[in-house]
Amino acid sequence: MSDKKNNQKNPYDMAIVNGTVIDVVQEKFVKKNIGITNGKIEKLTTEKISGKEVIDAQGLLISPGFIDFHSHVDGNSYSAACLVKQGGTTTLGGERELSSKSISRVEDGFVINQGFSISQSFVLRRAVGITNPKRPANSEEISAMVDLARRFMEYGAFAICFGLELVPGTSFDEILALSKVAKEYERPIMVHLRKDGKEALQYFEEIIQVAELTGVSVQILQLMYMVGIGGAMPMALEIIEKARAKGLDIMADSGVYAAYSACIGTGIFEKGWEKEYGDTSTEDLLISSGIHVGEYCNDELFETLRSEFPETLVTAFVCDPEAISMALKKDYVYVSTNAADGPHYPGIGAPEVAGTYPRLLGKYVREEKVISLMEAIKKITILPAKRFGIRETGHIEEGMNADIVIFDENTIIDRADFIGIGRPDTPPEGIKAVIVNGKKAVENGYLTENICAGRFIKR
Repeated sequence: MSDKKNNQKNPYDMAIVNGTVIDVVQEKFVKKNIGITNGKIEKLTTEKISGKEVIDAQGLLISPGFIDFHSHVDGNSYSAACLVKQGGTTTLGGERELSSKSISRVEDGFVINQGFSISQSFVLRRAVGITNPKRPANSEEISAMVDLARRFMEYGAFAICFGLELVPGTSFDEILALSKVAKEYERPIMVHLRKDGKEALQYFEEIIQVAELTGVSVQILQLMYMVGIGGAMPMALEIIEKARAKGLDIMADSGVYAAYSACIGTGIFEKGWEKEYGDTSTEDLLISSGIHVGEYCNDELFETLRSEFPETLVTAFVCDPEAISMALKKDYVYVSTNAADGPHYPGIGAPEVAGTYPRLLGKYVREEKVISLMEAIKKITILPAKRFGIRETGHIEEGMNADIVIFDENTIIDRADFIGIGRPDTPPEGIKAVIVNGKKAVENGYLTENICAGRFIKR
């Protein structure tokens, strides 16, 4: 009898009260209380409510959980912990690797919601026996990859990812055949262009041609780290806009840091890499993992690491800071983190894994007023949810998953920084709580005991 009375007093598992909800559908800010039961938003109301757990959000904003549709978390709980502390509640991976082991780690209970895209460049090519990244696939191998891609689409992959700079042997026929599969299942393709800097501009055309021939939706990955270099961003945006004016579904995403990290042994740093970057050299590469961590490269060390320690992570300080604002102002450019690319463990990595969203909201919204708060929130919630078909999340509404971020718009900011300057995994400021499937996973910057509320998601 007492339990029944208690349930009447506290009808919800969790109640979030006194806060302002960011309604990304109606594009307005509304004072609402939220009742959560069984991981779902059960009630959205102006009336007083109570719950077994109550979060007082007085003076704070309540946002849908942030969706990171391009990361390398891939079942790594440490990477996911960094991401959830900055408000990420859902991530998509698989751009480099996809294995039963990484899927099982997520299925057993994970920090955040994790889904996967299928990698043409690594998973599919390796599955048909191609180990040389410079070798084109023959017709039989392309056919086998097409069959495998269909199986992954049926399984629930969210996209097909092409890392063309890392696998230069990929032919146009290979891209075209797999893009037809993506279109067949109404999934986008995600494309890392063949080159970066000004050299990248000439490689947009093949992707535009693929879109014209197949009608596939195209997501150009990480504009800032591809064409936010050597003054190429304005020309790249113009190319995209001309293609969109033709009716092609071409969009992009960008990071918010003026440097990028990559393994030194990849094709990104092939001989002559710096020529399209302007006034740069090996001395602009900060070693970000391994025994030389915190040191800047020189020519000799660069060659040694490339040949003997190719998995060493380096951070390239070669980007144009002003290019970030150029990209963010475009409604067809969303924000993703590229989190945990390369080696990632405590103290090692890049700050994007812990600071992308707070940096967007603190620096580019509040401080520099590049875009409005509503525009920024939409770029990391409802827009990617719709783009990638991530259902039951992306906006706050009754019946939706209770993936929520509660933050202070006046104080939110990133505190992570590049190795040698700070720590890449330092949590941000200004986030009171992060809710994953109705469980409070983060409180005032710290993980709670609810660190396995996330789940494996499929398209």
